[in-house]
Amino acid sequence: MNTQHSIPRVAGRTQAWAPAFFALAAWSAPAVTQATDWVAIAKSDRTEVFANPATLGVSPASWVIVRTKQNFVEPQPSAKKGKSFLSARNEYRIDCAQRRLAYHKMETYSQLDLQGDPVQKTRIGEKNLKWMDAPSGTVFGEIVDYACKNVPAGVPAPTREGAARGGGPPGGPPPPGGGGGGARGGVPPASAA
Repeated sequence: MNTQHSIPRVAGRTQAWAPAFFALAAWSAPAVTQATDWVAIAKSDRTEVFANPATLGVSPASWVIVRTKQNFVEPQPSAKKGKSFLSARNEYRIDCAQRRLAYHKMETYSQLDLQGDPVQKTRIGEKNLKWMDAPSGTVFGEIVDYACKNVPAGVPAPTREGAARGGGPPGGPPPPGGGGGGARGGVPPASAA
């Protein structure tokens, strides 16, 4: 066997195949995403909630927006029969003036920290939000406190006057007292903060 000719020939083939192999490996590998910086904002004996500060904003309907990651101590039953989840990525709409929040989107996962198999996805339109009270000292209350205190300064906050003129979402609740002049949602004006 003449190794003098076979080594250069093998080396030439390796040089030709190596770039193709690496290109294929890079193409088929999952994309590496930038890690999300989660901030712990609420904890109870059953759950812990983290917020993503980069998601804070105001919706077109003037509600504060925040996305959270929620880990549960025990598996939670899913709407899908026989399935359960240990974590959820939630997007909330928050009414700071009335201390309440509503789920806008929810994605649940079989494992903690949004890992494992996706279990279910839910999206609720702005007109069909189901509002929940968020009393102080509760997990929901902590989410509302965090979101309302940390809305980015450059995001225009709705005013009570704008909400009274119809600045809130269609189908939203009437202003307190049933008449005009109450805030329907969003963040309180700067003078109330």
